[in-house]
Amino acid sequence: MSLETDTNPQPSMPGPFKIVAATSFGVFLSALDSSIVNVSLVTIKDDLGVTMTAIQWIVVAYLLIMTSTMPLMGKLGDRLGKTRIFQLGMLVFISGSFLCAISIGLEMLVASRVFQALGASMISANGLALVTYFTTPQNRGRAIGMNSVVLAAALGSGPVIGGILSQYYGWPSIFLVNLPIGIIGFLVVQFIIPETEQVREIKFDTIGAALFFSFLFLLIYYVTVIPLISIEIDILFIEGIVITFLAFIIREGSFHTPIIATGVLVDRRISSSIFSAILAYMAMVPISFLMPFYLQEALGFNQSMTGVFLMVQPIMISVTGPIAGFVSERMRAKIQTVIGLLVQLSGLVFIALVIPNVLLMAIGVALMGTGLSFFSVANGNFIMTAAPKRYMGVVSALTNIARTTGFSIATALVTTIFGMFFLLTNPGGATSGPIFTEGYGQAVQMTIWAFTGFCIIAALISSMRGTNHIEDVRMNNN
Repeated sequence: MSLETDTNPQPSMPGPFKIVAATSFGVFLSALDSSIVNVSLVTIKDDLGVTMTAIQWIVVAYLLIMTSTMPLMGKLGDRLGKTRIFQLGMLVFISGSFLCAISIGLEMLVASRVFQALGASMISANGLALVTYFTTPQNRGRAIGMNSVVLAAALGSGPVIGGILSQYYGWPSIFLVNLPIGIIGFLVVQFIIPETEQVREIKFDTIGAALFFSFLFLLIYYVTVIPLISIEIDILFIEGIVITFLAFIIREGSFHTPIIATGVLVDRRISSSIFSAILAYMAMVPISFLMPFYLQEALGFNQSMTGVFLMVQPIMISVTGPIAGFVSERMRAKIQTVIGLLVQLSGLVFIALVIPNVLLMAIGVALMGTGLSFFSVANGNFIMTAAPKRYMGVVSALTNIARTTGFSIATALVTTIFGMFFLLTNPGGATSGPIFTEGYGQAVQMTIWAFTGFCIIAALISSMRGTNHIEDVRMNNN
């Protein structure tokens, strides 16, 4: 079976920027709610009278369900219509947001976040697939570039919007703000995006779906909740992850209408794109997760100053995203992704060298954002162009999973690695003063150096991704 997707335009196909504009409401909301809540956790904790350990389930539940169900929602989009599932996701997400806002206890809030995450999973899994479905190789790069701008804007503005709303209007407002945006987005999709072709299959692979859900759920739960509890539990979860993954592979190879065909999984173009994306996002975590702690605990920044510093990266992605999309339509993905990863690597190295100079560190973050933008846009364009049409929704879901999985795994790693280095750079256990500040900075530097390895490995994998026939045709025409 050929894994090349049909690139002929659909009849009455809307313009690419109309598609991006229509889907941007849902893409923005699903990404926004993965970051808007964090800044309000302390307020919610105090209001509900629970512990910090318990309140973390508001974040963990959303991440677990959204990531674990994404392939299933992508598959449903392929079978039942991507536009239909995307809109259903909008309705589920809006309903979940309303339930979150009226929650009277932690149990209800966590349950509502699960419901909200199901909607976000439907949106995320089918958003990029819709952009791909209604674009051609000639304009897909720019469309995906604009889509990355929306994603960066959501992730970057989430903490700022969440802080303002929770401070002046109470924490329920961070969920209520989703309602008008979601309703408008639902109506825009209704009037602009036609329904996509449905994949006709005799039987749905329920067992395969359950196995893949179990594999992803165990993996994300392990890296976000379980680490360092005990060796016995670690072994038990690792065994479960390996067993469910192997069982899924065996099932997909023997079922006539699998969730993901084994031909897709072993396709070098798709697998290399997914693995390099996981590693690229892992390399970002020392900055996105560790840097706020360093700025506030060691350098004395307040939350507002830290927020301004963290806005540098999404701003650079927003500025360079359309440029990266334009370039990706004219350059082989193998070249652009490697260049992007090397620029991201240079940003990491620069930050490690200039700590604790905050202004120079911001320049390094800008370099990282630019590199990630050029990598992710070209990578997304390449993988979605290589995706078979009947699995476009599933591959779109895997592309999003690469981001959330990379962040989840690296967050667990960066905490452990930094703690180990901090013991070496601050052996006396100082909690303040010059020794504490200097030791903290040195530990951050060493952690960043360790994570540069992910960029290097990602660049090596990306350089071996191969090409697809559409790239060959485009290069010959140029």
